[in-house]
Amino acid sequence: MNDIKKIFISFLMIFAFFDASISHASQPEAPVQVTTKNEELLSKSVREKSYFYGYRERDHELKENMRHIGGIYVASWIVYPLTQPKTFKKGSFSNYRRNFGKVVFDKDEPFWNWVVHPISGSQLYLYYRANGYNNINSLAMSFISSTLFEFTVENYTEPASIQDLYTTPVLGAVLGLGIEKLSMYLLNTGNFMGRFLGHAINPHTLFWYYEGRVRLLPYVDKKKAMLNVSVSF
Repeated sequence: MNDIKKIFISFLMIFAFFDASISHASQPEAPVQVTTKNEELLSKSVREKSYFYGYRERDHELKENMRHIGGIYVASWIVYPLTQPKTFKKGSFSNYRRNFGKVVFDKDEPFWNWVVHPISGSQLYLYYRANGYNNINSLAMSFISSTLFEFTVENYTEPASIQDLYTTPVLGAVLGLGIEKLSMYLLNTGNFMGRFLGHAINPHTLFWYYEGRVRLLPYVDKKKAMLNVSVSF
């Protein structure tokens, strides 16, 4: 009796196995999508942004350094009266002669010394970064430009400020480095809002002198896929 039970159970197991196999074989297989390498590259290139933002660092000759310092110096004489018209109206060339060479602790409000000057210094730092200077050289060039402003421009209205001599270039460079990192992240997100905010906090990336924008031009046909990289400087 036990032998009959074993044979019967074995028969049921064999029948279940064949039934499952036949059922599986009768089901239609899902169609397999076959894509070529070129199609994959094209699909990827459509999703990717056409520009990559970064910073290109290079060496500069003395002539180019002087050109940048001179350009910032001239811009300082234009921007200073436009941004502080009331203060500039109080100035005179007699004040200029009297204040020339003097250094004092100014009595400006903390907002000016610890907010406005570092922000202006950060944009000065980012200007030099946009023109291919590395971090240290951007700090050095910012220091030269801000010192020239304190001793030869702002003394039209008041003596050079000790606080401004270090808050503008040093704290400005620290703030500028943070803005640089954040703006590059936002600009390379590939979406409109990211690019908008990135350009807003780092407007130098919009101008012709910015050397870090790399243009990516995908080219795909039936035989080959290429990516042209264009760098402007």
